[in-house]
Amino acid sequence: MAKDLIEEIPPAARWRFATRAAALIPALYSCALRGGESEMTEEQEQMIWYAVGCEVRTIAETFGFSVDTAEEIAEVLKVGATAFFGPGFRITILPTAGESATVVIKGCPFTGTLRESGCDPGAGASWCMPFAVSAVEHLNRAFALRFVRARCMGDGQCEMVVRKKEGN
Repeated sequence: MAKDLIEEIPPAARWRFATRAAALIPALYSCALRGGESEMTEEQEQMIWYAVGCEVRTIAETFGFSVDTAEEIAEVLKVGATAFFGPGFRITILPTAGESATVVIKGCPFTGTLRESGCDPGAGASWCMPFAVSAVEHLNRAFALRFVRARCMGDGQCEMVVRKKEGN
């Protein structure tokens, strides 16, 4: 029996290749479909990413991750983004006073991939925002996510705040 060549590639390298492809696919379809003959609307694109964000809840449920506080929700959002899109994220969670936590992203695989693909880095907002909002909503309906800064919109880093909704 022939040797399986995939075994020649270390698992960490396989993960890098897989997540690179995962990051490249949305960049390419976004470039190809925005403004082309079969134009995808931004709303349609956001619906896709909203659906992907729902899947973060599956990770929390599968591994029994707690999502009762803003900090726990932010940590699970970080795990979900990394599990789905790879270790290219550099994410820090900053607990804040009260029932909120700040998510700071200084490294994002999508902004680099968009730039390398010749696409508008601003297209990343159509992916990240619905993905992250959906993840938080589906992890715990008592919490919401607010974007403060976005790398894809020209800011030096992303900042999002997970906080308890008023009245909850």
